[in-house]
Amino acid sequence: MTSELRDCILVLGGDGYLGWPLSMQLAAKYPKHSIVIVDKLLRRKWVAQVGGESLLPIANPEQRLKTARDNRGINNLTFTQADIASAEIDAIVKKYRPSIVYHLAQQCSAPFSMSSCENAVDTLINNEAGNMRLLWALRAHAPKAHLIKLGTFGEYAKSCLDVAEGYFYPEYKGKRSDRPLPYPRESDDFYHASKINDSNYISVACRKWGLRVTDVMQSTVFGAYCNSIEGHSDLFTRFDYDESFGTVLNRFCAQALGGQALTVYGSGHQRTGLMALCDSIDSLVSQIDHQPLQGQHRVINNVTETSFSVNDLAETLVGIAKLSGYAVTIDRGTHDP
Repeated sequence: MTSELRDCILVLGGDGYLGWPLSMQLAAKYPKHSIVIVDKLLRRKWVAQVGGESLLPIANPEQRLKTARDNRGINNLTFTQADIASAEIDAIVKKYRPSIVYHLAQQCSAPFSMSSCENAVDTLINNEAGNMRLLWALRAHAPKAHLIKLGTFGEYAKSCLDVAEGYFYPEYKGKRSDRPLPYPRESDDFYHASKINDSNYISVACRKWGLRVTDVMQSTVFGAYCNSIEGHSDLFTRFDYDESFGTVLNRFCAQALGGQALTVYGSGHQRTGLMALCDSIDSLVSQIDHQPLQGQHRVINNVTETSFSVNDLAETLVGIAKLSGYAVTIDRGTHDP
């Protein structure tokens, strides 16, 4: 499979929490290929807008690339600042005609998407318009490319049923579907609704245009360490801990070390899958070796641990903190952004 790759791998959203270590790992694994990061740097802007910042200071893209060259000998990584929710993405796909495209360039915070009309509209435009423009660009300029799109477990409807991996054969009143259908999807916020719509648009593009797409239903990711970004502080990825962009376990860890109560939103009974950052990156990179057929919308569930409720996470962290000499409390239901 590796020998069949053409010259370019695009990483849309390559400045982000997952995108940066992914880009570094791809550059190291495929040194004969150009790894092109495309990012508008909106995540940095949005986090600042809500009053947050990365707990680990992160370098600007130019400094990151310089350190990657000087410290790691990586010379095949470049950065382009562009808005994929504009016509710029068509020009970029036309220029590079990539064989692989990773799409991680999306507004990823449910609280942010629900905090104001403007933020909801920004979420819709960035996520849905960007995804739609990318699909049209691939159809026009790289129809055989493998698109690896980051989805979310939050697309799935909550129920007592086991979650099928993407498509399955539903049964109702004794009858079984004659073809596989998507697992039911439902959302309680505009961010996850935008991701559901993305998956629907991708399904159409695969069935009608013959695109090949791996839709990765990603669980909640935690941690700050990967082999691909060790060795220099300029290579750190971001670590958000604010109420909007801080993923739950990262936020709990920051609160515990900062002497604050762990803020459990709502009842805490909502369940989440978990995956360490390094495992998530390894899995995303491995998708290159599992190319779907032309016209196939392949959905995979990217998760390591599946059985945690938010209350479970909070109580587990309290126990771990106690062993390390930290007295940590839990604040349930008093704050929900």
